[in-house]
Amino acid sequence: MRRHLCISLTFLDSRFHGKADTGEPEWPPSPLRLFQAVLAGSRLGCRNAQWSTEKEAAFQWWERCAPPLIITPTVRRASTPYTLFVPNNDADKKFDRQARLTGKTVWPHHLLDGDTVHYLWLIDDGDSATVLSHAEWICREVRHLVALGWGIDHVVGHGCVLGEEKVTALSGHRWRPHAGHWPGHVQSRVPRMGTLHDLEQCHVSFLGRVDGNRYSPPSRPTTFSVVSYLRQTVLPPRPCVAFELSEGVAFRQVDTVKVAAMLRSLACRCARQDTHEFCFNDGAVDAEVYVAGHVNGTKATPPRFSYLPIPSIGHEHADGMIRRLVIAEPYGGDSTNAAWARLRLRNQALTDKEGHQRGTLLDLWRRSSPAMIGRYVNAARSWCTVTPVVLPGLDDGKHAKAEKLFLAALQDAGIPVDAIQELALRKAPYWSGSQHPAHYRMPDYLAAREYRTRQGKPVQCRLPAWHVRLLFRESFPGPLAIGAGRHCGLGLFAAAES
Repeated sequence: MRRHLCISLTFLDSRFHGKADTGEPEWPPSPLRLFQAVLAGSRLGCRNAQWSTEKEAAFQWWERCAPPLIITPTVRRASTPYTLFVPNNDADKKFDRQARLTGKTVWPHHLLDGDTVHYLWLIDDGDSATVLSHAEWICREVRHLVALGWGIDHVVGHGCVLGEEKVTALSGHRWRPHAGHWPGHVQSRVPRMGTLHDLEQCHVSFLGRVDGNRYSPPSRPTTFSVVSYLRQTVLPPRPCVAFELSEGVAFRQVDTVKVAAMLRSLACRCARQDTHEFCFNDGAVDAEVYVAGHVNGTKATPPRFSYLPIPSIGHEHADGMIRRLVIAEPYGGDSTNAAWARLRLRNQALTDKEGHQRGTLLDLWRRSSPAMIGRYVNAARSWCTVTPVVLPGLDDGKHAKAEKLFLAALQDAGIPVDAIQELALRKAPYWSGSQHPAHYRMPDYLAAREYRTRQGKPVQCRLPAWHVRLLFRESFPGPLAIGAGRHCGLGLFAAAES
């Protein structure tokens, strides 16, 4: 069973005044801010004489841990900032108090439905007793916390090691770290190897900032990493690359699986001829899995390319034909694999099973293409299927069972169910040019699956498919594809008009 180092901070006042590097109000408080506050409390006053090699080893272990999960109460940022005027202690040449006042901008977050913030670092079940000893040292030092943020943000700290069940039971908004920079999302500092030593050097430079009549500005912390924190109901952007077919070349929407197969075949040929190393989250991925999607019959869903033919929709003359194609990385990709696909597949020809050329992949050249691709890849709250979602099991013709299967398909696609505000399933299409789900070609592994009836009799049938409308609680990034055929063009959504 997995365990977590949990540090809980209870605010004595329902406001938090900390600011990020940009000067904007910060929420949630960054893990580096917590690391600094715990270190300061551990070495405050007479406790500095109690600093030991065991404590130092515990902090060095802590700084090497992966960024934590953060659970916070609901907050509301003050609508407008206000300014306080306080004495400027650097201006002692004038004795007139009013002449040496300095303005300080206040823009706090108000905690609404709770006063405790939890930080959770994963401790694997196989970790040694030494690691657990480090965690226990950190739990003891957390008790010496004084403030988090400004000096007026007083907190009470508590540390413990929790099991998975107790972590699940913690209430609040969950913030998960994602590597890389995602514009528009919270950027937080986190400690890394060397942060403890860097903070100690900054403290030494602060103590020695005045030497006789000479003043040397103290150094600032520089040894840290920056990660993006996203709420659990939001996913990071999904890098992708778009191509367009030449003039006069188009495919029927019901053949989207056939078009995706030609695109995947081309990508596989290029990958075998190339030396590009496919990576995801700083780890190498086998090209047979990432490009070809071969998972050897397992139910695992490793990171892989999605091949998404793009039907023309959204205007009165839209015919639903496929003239554009998108190759998308998984959510949270760093775009290097999409960049490889853009360079290697550009100006390459699509060929069918018989070896006949069926079109050439070009850069977007129609004037309407950027707007058309934007319907599929830009963030939006309301989405409707263009091609139907294939459910991961039989629904027995029951709408309620189809909804449960669709929620399972959401989880298979890595989309949190909590992110959905409204859900509607129907057989009729939402877009002009789309067809009834029964008209779409399916891959062989979905078109003929064997099931057993209640009497135990084996039957072969086609998995059910539905058109779906989703309304998310917050804007959700595309391209969005859900269901058993999400990597080959089925279950593809487009942003709906408000």
